[in-house]
Amino acid sequence: MDIQFFTLAPSPHLVGVLDELHCRPSVNLRVVYERKWLNERSWGLHAGVAPHTYLESWDVTGYGQHVSPKLRSAVQGTTPDVAVVNTSYVSPNTYALIHLLHRRDIPFVFWAERVSRLSYSLVKWIRRPFLKWILGRAAGFVGSTEATVQFYRSAFSYEGPATWVPYHRDLTPFLELSSATNPDGRVCFLVLGSLTHGKGIDTVVRALANVERSSEVLIVGDGPKREALERMAEARCSHHRIRFLGRVSYDRVPVLMQEAEVLLFPSRHDGFGMVTMEALAAGRPVVASRAVMSARQYIRPGKNGWLLPAEDAPAWSEQIEAILDAREQLPRWGQAARDMIRSRYCVKEDVSRLLRFLDNLPSVQSSVPSADLPE
Repeated sequence: MDIQFFTLAPSPHLVGVLDELHCRPSVNLRVVYERKWLNERSWGLHAGVAPHTYLESWDVTGYGQHVSPKLRSAVQGTTPDVAVVNTSYVSPNTYALIHLLHRRDIPFVFWAERVSRLSYSLVKWIRRPFLKWILGRAAGFVGSTEATVQFYRSAFSYEGPATWVPYHRDLTPFLELSSATNPDGRVCFLVLGSLTHGKGIDTVVRALANVERSSEVLIVGDGPKREALERMAEARCSHHRIRFLGRVSYDRVPVLMQEAEVLLFPSRHDGFGMVTMEALAAGRPVVASRAVMSARQYIRPGKNGWLLPAEDAPAWSEQIEAILDAREQLPRWGQAARDMIRSRYCVKEDVSRLLRFLDNLPSVQSSVPSADLPE
């Protein structure tokens, strides 16, 4: 099967899927990146081993509306069995790409996360016809989780073929971590993310203010809300040891995970959230909001973590208190976390499901050997 994969930029979260696709003998994969770098990301270049090219797109507004004169030649230079469009619905490149694919009778699947629930009502109203236009022309849809697929069916009345494939990265550094040991006996919580409204870290700080038992909290990341969060923590949470560590390099995340025993992930919206998978692989239970899609897919409440309402500080206080009261259960929760990764999160199985899905699309004419597609 010849696959041409269009996506925004090299990401350590997608490269696992692309590399696994490239390694399949039955697949000829070519990746087209809109851009080489994302200035707002500090994770470096992760282009993967598959043949790839860059469109060198420029952002006309600074809000993800990319345009590239190289797009036409990228489409016309090859005739794949199917194209994967993993670019934003706000990008002019996406609509030009779909138009070019349609003119050449190349079927495509649209691959997307759940769109943000934090958008203004006007934005939600405006984006609906655009996404319906894309979905109406797609041969199929791929979401990052099962709940993502359900959302697109409900919100945009999509009735076509669909499957789900989560993001994958090399989790070996996390699987190799040992249990955390805190010398002063406090439970150590980790919060990892940009300090913005959307990441919901204020919910954790407000929750901690009502947790009487002392704990240690590492807050990793930077952003416009940092100063306000530091003031709030100092004024309301003096009985906890809260450290704001700022932005760290991507390869230091396992080092920080080693210090912590529980991950707190309070985002008001997260289309996937790879840190859930990193924490589970490290054997750290996860307390996440229900707005985190990876947590909804892989957290089993009470076993390897907990799902809570976003912004509900009293619920977060109650759960943190419960963890502190039952800290002897941390090894059991941690083992269940790691077991989830080993039993339910496999890039080979997820890519095989994707290939079965693509090969069964009515508009895709190819033959994928059954040995490459285990049941």
